[in-house]
Amino acid sequence: MSRLPEAQGTDEHARRVLYCVPGVWTDEWYDDPRAWWQWCRAFLGWSPEEWNAFYARWCTAPERVRQEMMARNGVRFFDWQRVPGGSIRGSVADAADLMVGELANLPADADVTLLGHSKGGNVVKRLLASTWDWNGGAKPARAILVDAPVDWLRETVGRFLRLGIDRCDLSSRNCSVPVVTVNNWLDPSGGRLRGMRNYQTFVWQDYLQPYPPHGMKGFLAERVLRDVGAFPQTSSTPLPVF
Repeated sequence: MSRLPEAQGTDEHARRVLYCVPGVWTDEWYDDPRAWWQWCRAFLGWSPEEWNAFYARWCTAPERVRQEMMARNGVRFFDWQRVPGGSIRGSVADAADLMVGELANLPADADVTLLGHSKGGNVVKRLLASTWDWNGGAKPARAILVDAPVDWLRETVGRFLRLGIDRCDLSSRNCSVPVVTVNNWLDPSGGRLRGMRNYQTFVWQDYLQPYPPHGMKGFLAERVLRDVGAFPQTSSTPLPVF
């Protein structure tokens, strides 16, 4: 049976973490993270009812309780409202700095899967392409980039549009963790990375306005997470704690 978190703080941390980073025009996704529901359910093994209970509590919880919910359940949502310029003009470098700080607060043995959508994928790429002092915290174990502008052409366009996107080099040659891209033929914003596996789709209605093909590709969540090694090796699954 699921249980809601206690009111007081806790040092309990999940050892498996899915860190979700949204893209442009998504400042509200931290307060309303329902766009991630398919990925979170697949990662955590939750039923629809369990996700709905988590989501309902999240939408009414104060920030202190939200932090506790993320720590205990192993699902984290990046907050663009913390970055100067927000999701539209905010720098991916500043966003990556914030992520490194949050990862530094996780247990060193945490198994972290980074999931970046659109500009959020460029943030994840920047984090993986840079040299960081992890300060004894958790390091990313793998990354999934969904419809993300991560190749040279799309990064150049992003800079031209002043979206805070930087060009950086990341390929199988200089990346020590598995990285995959997920793209839609109908969405021109998604790029590929040299030597990295790509999942290509051709779906129009993908639950995102105003351009559905730019959606979350959640129908591929279980397959991609399994292929990239994000699921535990054992068959036992802990009960959700919310």
